[in-house]
Amino acid sequence: RTQQKFKVITENMAMISRFLNKANRHLRSRKALGFLAIAVGYILIVDVNLQQRSRLLQEQRELYDRELITLDMGAGNCDIGSPTENGNPAGVDTTKTLLVSYPGSGKRFTWTIIKALTNSEVADDWNFSGKLNDEISPLTVKTSWPHREGVWSWGKTMNQVIFLVRDPSRAIPSYHNMRFELDYANDWAESFTSIPMTYKERPAVDVWEVWRDAHFNEEMDNWIKMAEFWMRGGYDNSTESVHSRCENMDIDCSPKAIIDFDHFYQPGANSDFLQLCNVLDDSLHDSVTVSVISSQIRACVLSQVFENPELHQGGRPDAGTEYSFTLSQFDDMLRKVTELRDRVEAAVTDPDTLYEEATALELVVILNKYIKDIAAKRYLSTEIIVEQAAARAFGTATC
Repeated sequence: RTQQKFKVITENMAMISRFLNKANRHLRSRKALGFLAIAVGYILIVDVNLQQRSRLLQEQRELYDRELITLDMGAGNCDIGSPTENGNPAGVDTTKTLLVSYPGSGKRFTWTIIKALTNSEVADDWNFSGKLNDEISPLTVKTSWPHREGVWSWGKTMNQVIFLVRDPSRAIPSYHNMRFELDYANDWAESFTSIPMTYKERPAVDVWEVWRDAHFNEEMDNWIKMAEFWMRGGYDNSTESVHSRCENMDIDCSPKAIIDFDHFYQPGANSDFLQLCNVLDDSLHDSVTVSVISSQIRACVLSQVFENPELHQGGRPDAGTEYSFTLSQFDDMLRKVTELRDRVEAAVTDPDTLYEEATALELVVILNKYIKDIAAKRYLSTEIIVEQAAARAFGTATC
């Protein structure tokens, strides 16, 4: 539909251009000719922009179609394949995994690692990849549901959950970055036409700050809700019950693993990477159609995916420390994350809270680390504010 839309727009522009050329033969005044020249120039610029966006859409489709076929090259070496190779469909005997997280928490990187570890198809909940269908049968679907950026589109095809969590002081700016690149789209069509602009740039700091101040409270609450929803097996605080989809869609909504993306995202294998591999090993143990690649080359796969940012970051520059928060926002963030940590910690020994003990204890450890990191960032922001005030008052930050 999008390609047809571009075709119609381009044809209309061509028709207008022909009309203006015809009108030009009947007009002689320099003023009219000047106007026509400006109009035609504008149309040509628009046409070029449309053609460029159409080309970028095709390139983005090819990027979403990047299928990694991993080969064991011996001696711990690997080849993760060409971006145009097709992955393998998951059979009916295969345990399929839903990869869930708050937006901006590293699903794309993790999703690509799973693809490379299993040589199997993966898909996204909005089906921008075109892989979410019965014929392809993806092994993994990534989603931010029940956040508004996610949609339950996989029906009953997923069986288990891996929960990916990220420090909110990093996840919220990352989420805004995607909103910015999608031009703050509100539906599938708007998002789809903006896909060529994703993973290419970061917003100006003042743009981030305007959005941050308007959405901080809402998104901080959404981050907390996402953690509590999945860690409690799909428990919906608004209805005080487990969500009907977690009860009726043949899926165990209690995570098989919780992965700290801030720790996981590095070129060397660590405990989070090993945890991911273990979940895949366990879930695919009895499968005759899908298996995890040899353990000897798994570290190689992680390294090659990490070192190829086109597979997960595109051309987007690294984020700096300038995408920060106000002191009061840091205070609210610390308070809410600490309260969540306390609730989870208290729930470990309470069977009525729906938390699984093993993953709850892991989350407590992760949240303790986030609390320290957020506190350190707050302290740094305080120092910066004091230095700026000193520079304004005395002409030097060191007085």
